Amino acid sequence: MCASTLLHSPFETAGGSEEEAGNKESSLATHACLQGIVTVATMCLTMEKPIITQPMFETAVYLHGVLLDLPDSASKLQQGIAKLCEKWWAGEHAGQEELVANTLMYYLVRSLQPTATIADVKSVDGLRQALSKINLEEESSATLKDLLEQCMTRRNYLKQDKGRRFLSFLLTMSPTFLERLHKTIKTQLPVCPRSLIDSYGEIYFKAWRVASGPMLEKLEKYCIQDLMYHAVHASRVGTRSLASTLRQLLSYFCKQKRQQGVDKMLLALYEPIIWRAVKVANASVRANAAALLIDAFPLQDPESNKEDSDALTQKQFDIFQDLLDDPCPVVRVTGVHGICRIASVFWELIPGHTLEAFITKLIRDMAFDVSTADVRASVFKGLTNLLDNHLSHPLLKNLLPILKDFIHDTSEKVRVAFVDLLLKVKGLRTIKFWSITPMEHLLGQLVEDSAPVARRLVSLLFNSLQPVDRTGEVQIERCIALIQTNPGAIRVFYQYAHRHMSVATAGKFLLLLGQCILGCIRKAQSANGQPQRKEGEGQEAGEEEDGKENEAGLRGEDGDEESLSLQDADIMEGMLEIIAVLWTGINDQLAKLENQTTKKQLVSRFSKALPEFLTVFQEGRALSAVLVIAGYVPSSSIPTFSRGCLTTLKTMSPSATSSDFGPLLECLVSWGRGSDVLELISDWLVAALRTSPKSKKKSRQVSFRDPVQPRPSLALSYLDWLLSHFPCLSVLLASCSDKLQDLTSTLKTTLPCLEQRLLTPDPLSDLATDEVMVGSLQMYCRLQIHLTSGQLNQDSSFLEGAASSLTELLAWADREILPMIRRGADLGTDCRSEDDCPTAKRMAMDKSEKNLLHLGKEILKVILSMSSETVMLGIGDRAFQSNVADFCQLLLKTGHGFEHLPDITRLLYQITQQDPHQSVMQDREVNDEAVPTRLLGGVVKALADRIMEDSDGQSEQVQKTLTAIKPAVRGVLHCCHKQQQGVRGTPAYDIMPSVMAAIVAEVTHRMQGGGLDHCQDVTKLPTLSAFLLDMIARTQSMLGSFVNEIEQCTSSNAVQSVEDLVGMVYILHAVSHGTKKVAGIKTCLTAVNSKLEDLQKLRNEHIEDDVAGPNADNFLFQQATQMMQDIVRAIGGQA
Repeated sequence: MCASTLLHSPFETAGGSEEEAGNKESSLATHACLQGIVTVATMCLTMEKPIITQPMFETAVYLHGVLLDLPDSASKLQQGIAKLCEKWWAGEHAGQEELVANTLMYYLVRSLQPTATIADVKSVDGLRQALSKINLEEESSATLKDLLEQCMTRRNYLKQDKGRRFLSFLLTMSPTFLERLHKTIKTQLPVCPRSLIDSYGEIYFKAWRVASGPMLEKLEKYCIQDLMYHAVHASRVGTRSLASTLRQLLSYFCKQKRQQGVDKMLLALYEPIIWRAVKVANASVRANAAALLIDAFPLQDPESNKEDSDALTQKQFDIFQDLLDDPCPVVRVTGVHGICRIASVFWELIPGHTLEAFITKLIRDMAFDVSTADVRASVFKGLTNLLDNHLSHPLLKNLLPILKDFIHDTSEKVRVAFVDLLLKVKGLRTIKFWSITPMEHLLGQLVEDSAPVARRLVSLLFNSLQPVDRTGEVQIERCIALIQTNPGAIRVFYQYAHRHMSVATAGKFLLLLGQCILGCIRKAQSANGQPQRKEGEGQEAGEEEDGKENEAGLRGEDGDEESLSLQDADIMEGMLEIIAVLWTGINDQLAKLENQTTKKQLVSRFSKALPEFLTVFQEGRALSAVLVIAGYVPSSSIPTFSRGCLTTLKTMSPSATSSDFGPLLECLVSWGRGSDVLELISDWLVAALRTSPKSKKKSRQVSFRDPVQPRPSLALSYLDWLLSHFPCLSVLLASCSDKLQDLTSTLKTTLPCLEQRLLTPDPLSDLATDEVMVGSLQMYCRLQIHLTSGQLNQDSSFLEGAASSLTELLAWADREILPMIRRGADLGTDCRSEDDCPTAKRMAMDKSEKNLLHLGKEILKVILSMSSETVMLGIGDRAFQSNVADFCQLLLKTGHGFEHLPDITRLLYQITQQDPHQSVMQDREVNDEAVPTRLLGGVVKALADRIMEDSDGQSEQVQKTLTAIKPAVRGVLHCCHKQQQGVRGTPAYDIMPSVMAAIVAEVTHRMQGGGLDHCQDVTKLPTLSAFLLDMIARTQSMLGSFVNEIEQCTSSNAVQSVEDLVGMVYILHAVSHGTKKVAGIKTCLTAVNSKLEDLQKLRNEHIEDDVAGPNADNFLFQQATQMMQDIVRAIGGQA
């Protein structure tokens, strides 16, 4: 029936529309018939005693034959047939070999689809033994081998136990196929995720465990030892280096050392490689070999005698000793980590004198390695791991105090590692961390250190300084002791302390401090005969009892009759600062629903206490802290003070600092009065920016004098603080965006004021000073950027408007500022030398013109710095970047561009860092795809011109400028180099031709002047060349690109001058003697030499036409020949 159905009722036929309709009905009938047959056959196989007849077997063979030919519409039928054949194979029924080939192919194809399931992989694994029935050497197996090869790289196989079992089985099928699969795995490893590397290790190990005979030998020699060899010689560059990947894979074997035969196998395979690798000249190979030896320690043969085993172990200890004395820091770091890990794991098995010698060397020698911070940090990281073994504590207890001063190490990574070590010690009973480093040192470093170290120090000291499990009296005593010991430490400690206590605990401590201060105030009032509130007055039910409990905090540390008082000003200020800092830390958490009870208690208590605080604390640190606290309570609780805040801001001295007005501004913003502050700022700025010389004329009309004179400089200080203080800025952006837009319009009026100022010799008025107008322009740009950043998720037209306004500012500066800068440059060009310039000409630029020139430069600094911020935030598209680059090019040509190089290079760095695919702006059409290349060329040209003018760059101004621009230029070079290599997938910026041309031109110029000797180091080259090549030579691949650029320039006949070619030889001579050996330098040298020989032949042919030239040319050729011979000796056999 099955054969008849398949022969007379095919699934698909071609024909007209009527025929197609008939075929469809026939196909459905065929489908239903076969589905029924499959269902019946499957039921027969699932019975307790399967019933299998010869017709049933023949039917299964028919179905198996058409399995791969069925159309996609019959996918359910295909799956049914495959399940039938799979059950037949699993039940080992007669004829199973005839039902597996197509079934296996079906499941393999299915498991490689994006929609593959776990069941598909399990089905493939269940049929794996069928592969042993197939001859993979035949050509007919090519498709099958391709599918099996693809399985080796699929996640669904690598992530499942049965998938990995199947892949291990594939490695044992045949030696020839093993070679093919091994090559596939090696190709996959460089791009394989870290999480799947161990899967490959498991696959190799399981295959090795079941292999035998020639297959085992092939697996060991061709695969495992091949991985070992490449792991030793692989590159260590990058966070996902090939060396670390292979080490992780091989470490799976090391973790299985308890299984029989693993130790012997590791020794046999590593022995021809690792003993030699730890002694080679290449430091990278030594480091890789050391890491592998540490992972495999101890390399041993269980079958050897005791003498041989001890000798082999001692050989490894000797190698570890050599690692600690290695000249390469990377090798020393590897040795330190390895010794600590081995000592932690094998402490009981290593002789005591060996352990003591290693640990003593680490602490007394390696920890004091001054050559690199990595070695010192590795010592502390290793000791931290070593402390996991309790047997090490007695020895370390006596040695660790030697390291006490490393809390003050110059390197942050070392200090972080050292504090991590102290945190580890803190959890031990046998060693106390304060016995290693005294508390005074820890507190002193807490004040000075960076956030990563400070956070760890707070974690270290928290239980000692803030014992939350002790009574309130003890907590107050510790708090007072900290204030008296190191007042500066309290701010940093409580800045991070909230991370180590719950919000409720922090709130309780705040109430405790507030009650303590309030008690001191009332006691002072009582002593002075002033009326005071009764203890329970105004308190809610239950608060009186808390107040009595908190009175314990009024006593001193000694518990005598003398109690804390307001006379202890430092302690009062410290407590208030603690309240302000700790409340700030938990303020975001207080907004959550589960912390509303704590928030209500804090607001209620401090609302009643703040009026008294403000009465007593009226200046200095105490007042600043009280104002911060006031910002967290309603303004209605302190009505007199809140109404006077704005008046205080109006009457504040122009010389006031942020510590004076900052807390007041924060209070007003937190009370929802940010609009009042913005109106005050706007009014003062309007009064200044609407001033003109005409307004100085006296008016005959009656007018009223405002008692508060506008203070525009103070208004700018207020606005600067608001824009710099993120909590206030976020509130203003959310609630006062209209006011900020109006303020932006007000600030924009600075532009016509500046135009007017550029036409007059003196400032416009006493209010509209040059400093005020420059500050207003900067605030305009900053506010525009903040408003744009705050609207990133809204209408894109607003973003384009912001970018357009910044572009308009560039056009304004091009129209108004650059011409004035050019006039100043032209006027001062001939006045640099007093000897060559007449007195009248030197005095031509009077004071007013100098002031105008200074004003123009300050305006340009503002525009450049704000443009950098715009690009960095991603709100300036590529069209904006192109406009900024064009503006910078014009500035560089004014004669004063050199002074602005620090700002220009920072802008250039931001442009190179900007990824157009991640920009928040939609790029407009821009034809220029190489903005960084063009701008860097202008920067290099400006440098070269100025260095040539100023005694080859030895002047102080040139050296200061080079120092200032070095970080940005280094970043530009590295970023463009990575993009050129396609690392980031962004447009390639080919900057090397312009850099190479500038270096060659400078070297050639100096060489022609006779002032250049053969250089053994790139830093000895002329100023610009040394500056650029020193940064390039620090990265081997970048240096290789530079050398390759010289080779391409020479081979393309772009250089036709003997002087330029000899200049290239000078450069190659300096490069070849550097620490990094560059691939391709021989090829480059060959190209230069070939070109020199061609030019020498050409000169010899025309020597009769040249009278003076031959001697000079011959001298250059001799110099080049001598240097090239020296280069060949320096690079040796390097290719």
